[in-house]
Amino acid sequence: MTDRLATIQRALDDFRRDEARALVKEELKENPSADAYYLAAQAARTEGDRVAYLRKALEIDLGYQAAVDELAGFAPMEKVNRSVAAEADEAGKAKASEADEIAAPNMRLASIGKRWLAIIIDGFIVGIATVLLLIAGGALAPLDAAMASGDGAAVSAAFSQFQSTTITVNLIVSAVYNVVLMVSFNGQTLGKMMLRLRVVKRRGGRIKILDALLRNVFGYTVSQIFLLGYLWALFDREKQAWHDKMAGTVVVEERRAVSA
Repeated sequence: MTDRLATIQRALDDFRRDEARALVKEELKENPSADAYYLAAQAARTEGDRVAYLRKALEIDLGYQAAVDELAGFAPMEKVNRSVAAEADEAGKAKASEADEIAAPNMRLASIGKRWLAIIIDGFIVGIATVLLLIAGGALAPLDAAMASGDGAAVSAAFSQFQSTTITVNLIVSAVYNVVLMVSFNGQTLGKMMLRLRVVKRRGGRIKILDALLRNVFGYTVSQIFLLGYLWALFDREKQAWHDKMAGTVVVEERRAVSA
């Protein structure tokens, strides 16, 4: 990969799409390679342009698998391979008028299965942190004392207090964990890092602290009502849960960078 192509890739990874478009325009003038057209597709403003650039990459290199895979990801298109790549152009142009279509560079919507697995991993981490804080803060001491006294009423009261404290601490830890990590690591928590997932704005931009607060504090609270907010993602066209709808975000899966 040339220095300029590497620079374009970094701009895309950092969601600096205007900069990436300007750089790739220069690259295409000087060296219209398959890699350059592929990166141009990632920086394209519309899906129609994106598909057109992907086709250009395939015209130069029929074995460019990344472009084939990218074309195959355009729903509701059926499987696209090199021999039928021309059909992707019409499907892409038909969808180009949808102004709200996802424009996240080099990414595609994450599967529900991966999202749930990431939630489980993050939940486990938050749970461990919660337990450690409860122990460090002496939250178990009143319950231990009540149990030692043998007073049933005291045990019941102490357990209720411990349960309330646990829920409160867990919510605070979860909020801080999700907001701080997502803002610091560009839409990723530890669970999402492990599964190569990222939360981005619906048009592909980087989430800000207000987006993270809205999504991961208020939004999570709403989505957890009978888990309806999470189940909504199973039927949503863009796989958005209620907290994603509220914050205007989507969860995407990182794609491999262009190979050297």
